[in-house]
Amino acid sequence: TSLLAGPSEVVEALVDRLSVADDCSNFNDLPSIGFVVGGHTLTLEPEDYVSQHKGTCRLGVMSLDVPPPRGPLFIFGDPFLRK
Repeated sequence: TSLLAGPSEVVEALVDRLSVADDCSNFNDLPSIGFVVGGHTLTLEPEDYVSQHKGTCRLGVMSLDVPPPRGPLFIFGDPFLRK
């Protein structure tokens, strides 16, 4: 997938904290975000987690609620594979 996917509560927190402007006006002010996996921090820059197209920006995350025992889980997708 070209998006990051994770539990709704985590995705909603990311959406709220990052507050990506639809018109990309705050793109240069967005932070790096990191995920700790197996003791290693996987870091994404704004260009990795925000889609830009024709002057608009969209945060590339989606909710994916998988119940126990298989979940919760994250799918890191293309943003991490490209790094």
